[in-house]
Amino acid sequence: MKKGAFGIAFAYLLISLLWIMFSDRLLFYFEKILSPDQYLWLSLGKGCLFVMVTAIALYALIKSEDRKLKQSEKQYRSMYESNPNPMWIYEPGTLRFISVNDAAIAVYGYSAEDFKQRTILDIRPAEDREGVVSSADRLESKFNHSGTWRHLKKNGQLIYVNITSHKIRFNKKPHIMVMVRDMTERVEFEQALEKVNRELLEEKHKLSETQLLSRVAGWEFYPAENRLIWSDEVYRIAGLNRDDSREAFDIYVQHIFPEDRPLMINALHELIHTGKQLDVTHRITALDGTTRYIRQLARLENTGEQALKIAGSLQDITELKQLELERNRYLYSFEHTLNSITDCFFELDNQMKITRVNDTFRELVETDRSSIIGTSIFEFFPENENKFYPVYQKALEERVIVRHEDYSVILQRWLRMAAYPTDGGVAVYFSDITEDKLKDERLKEAVERYELVAQATRDVVYDLDIVANKLIYNTSLTHLVQIPHKEISYELEWWRSLIHPDDVAEVVSSQERISRAGLTNWECEYRLDCGKGEYKYVMDQGYFVYNSQKQPIRLIGAVRDIDALKRSTQENKRLARIIKQVNNMVLITDSLRTVQWVNNAFVELTGYLLDEVKNKIPVEFLIGPGHPGFETIIQKQEDREAFAIDTIIFTKKGTPVWVSAQLTPAYDEQNAFQGYIIVCQDITYRKEKEEEINRQNRLLREVAWISSHEIRRPVATMLGLVNLLDTAEDDDEQKEVFPKLRECALEMDSMVHEIHRRIETEKALQMGRDLQTGT
Repeated sequence: MKKGAFGIAFAYLLISLLWIMFSDRLLFYFEKILSPDQYLWLSLGKGCLFVMVTAIALYALIKSEDRKLKQSEKQYRSMYESNPNPMWIYEPGTLRFISVNDAAIAVYGYSAEDFKQRTILDIRPAEDREGVVSSADRLESKFNHSGTWRHLKKNGQLIYVNITSHKIRFNKKPHIMVMVRDMTERVEFEQALEKVNRELLEEKHKLSETQLLSRVAGWEFYPAENRLIWSDEVYRIAGLNRDDSREAFDIYVQHIFPEDRPLMINALHELIHTGKQLDVTHRITALDGTTRYIRQLARLENTGEQALKIAGSLQDITELKQLELERNRYLYSFEHTLNSITDCFFELDNQMKITRVNDTFRELVETDRSSIIGTSIFEFFPENENKFYPVYQKALEERVIVRHEDYSVILQRWLRMAAYPTDGGVAVYFSDITEDKLKDERLKEAVERYELVAQATRDVVYDLDIVANKLIYNTSLTHLVQIPHKEISYELEWWRSLIHPDDVAEVVSSQERISRAGLTNWECEYRLDCGKGEYKYVMDQGYFVYNSQKQPIRLIGAVRDIDALKRSTQENKRLARIIKQVNNMVLITDSLRTVQWVNNAFVELTGYLLDEVKNKIPVEFLIGPGHPGFETIIQKQEDREAFAIDTIIFTKKGTPVWVSAQLTPAYDEQNAFQGYIIVCQDITYRKEKEEEINRQNRLLREVAWISSHEIRRPVATMLGLVNLLDTAEDDDEQKEVFPKLRECALEMDSMVHEIHRRIETEKALQMGRDLQTGT
């Protein structure tokens, strides 16, 4: 589905790009040929055609992907239906079957509808049902191993099965999924071993009875005449023809198996020449074609002057031999079976001495079989350290089968042991279950850790079955997503529907990148719909699990609510950008008044980089101890006061700069002093303007002084001379006044030139200062 969504998006993107590239180029050629209305209609038709083409293409692609999805779902369903082991799902409260697979139908003989009309108690013997109910009530964990139970098929056949089960959610309700393995052969094998032991004991009794009831016939043989005389029982025992006219010796020798004839004849010759008693067992072929085993016993009788005579007897031991062969066959089969099983086996007599072992036991104790047989079991497993001794003792004394699991201090392993009483003692089987125990412990620890983590955090822990497209969450989901429980789905598509539309593509593509690269750790930050249209930022961190073909099959992870942290971070970043972009210098110090951060305006104005001033006190390198306000600033900072001050600071190059500094102490949520936030405004221009205004004011005061005092004197003189001119009676008096009037005019002109000179000088000085400051 992931690849399909990407393919559809890629196809749409490719078609759109190609359409835009070529259709607009083609439309461009018609722009000069067509009228504006025609050109507008052509452009409209182009857009409509694009919508139709892409709609058809998207419909075809989505329909194809939907068909693939349905096929995939069918395959996943078939994994359950086609499992070779019987499986079913039942309802915990009623114990009624909800669903069964094909293997269950085939094994038990019920149809699917028959199962759904029954409960799990209907396939159990009546005496086991109470235990089944108790076992079902004790199911607590996700995975349960219920051990071996008896089941009944529809035809009444009793089978033994091993049951494993785990809790699932099926049709949005809690159910139990069960898988059974047929253990009938193993149980029957154990029963067969018990039967073999019993049969061996019975064979011993039969052999004893056979010896008492054995059939025996006598005969006499005269070597000199080659004459054999036997009783009538020989015909019956050996199955010979009474009507055969040949010599009896020739008849009998002919019926002996060719392979056994030399043995019989050589033993007879040895008896004749050395007198050694004859004791030979051989085979003969009876008239009915059957093979019979005959035991011959004979001795030499010396009758004095009479011919040499051999007296003997034969015994039909066919049944005994067959029993012996059968016993050997059983023993061989038994020994072979014992040596082929992975369980350790040993047999003890009543004195706890070992009478039989298999190869697995011999390899375990690393001792030859000959050194083991007849040795006390306590030589290998000391009684004071042997936790399983009571198991042997109980089976031996109470004649019952005893099963037990415990940790062996001697072997340093967990063992599962079963002791079976025998006529001669007790037979013991045990197997190493250490790995199973460790797995159980690890599973128990994992479940406990999971439960503790689920209680300690509100993170949503999930397990995604990628193959089955199923999700499992913990209970923290309802804390994060404010959605009614009945509306929560366990499909991957449902979860992705909660992701913000702008973030879905990034989530899917990032997961695909990790899985394609064969990596395990994945994380992604996105927005999640938590109900009522409210989106929150979450951090999703997961771990991919792969199969042997390096294909991802599971994704286990946790989703954490980082909305408050994210929004706080965004706000901090926004404020940091504002601080960096403002023209005022900003410094942040720690509780020791040393610089920890400066903005760009500080660097541009002073020339100092953060690395150059970090962990330094600002007043020391910007002002210097000799400054008049140095001690004041230090004292106010030690008192942690908020204050403002206008002062001169010096740049890295030593250039003086007037600043207006605002120093504000900062405290954390526990009201602990964190340092100062210092904001400095460059007021050099303002100070220069103030100085310029002061200089102009001084110049104006001087001009005003000259105007009001110095110029007033010649003006008053000139006014007096003018009055003299008005009152002069003759020309001589007027001639005397004119020179004085000229002197006053020159003096006033000189004063005006002095005022002008001072103004021009001030302008020149101001121009020089402007050129120096670059304004």
